[in-house]
Amino acid sequence: MRVLKSYQTAGGKEIQVFIDPKTAHCKIQFVPGGELPQELAGLYTSAAMADIAVNAYLLRSADTKAKKEEKVAFIPKED
Repeated sequence: MRVLKSYQTAGGKEIQVFIDPKTAHCKIQFVPGGELPQELAGLYTSAAMADIAVNAYLLRSADTKAKKEEKVAFIPKED
């Protein structure tokens, strides 16, 4: 397995894009392991396509995290 690129999620997990030696296609995995979201599962015909998928996932997950933090913010009531 040859790792082409590594990414870090906002939660601290590492994502790797690698070449699957059985098919010569690119795949994505969490390191040291874990279930991939549906949008990252499958085979990619090039490293560029895998990079696009990972970058889109990271943008969506960062946006989702920001929205969750925004909803949790405490606002005190004024009497």
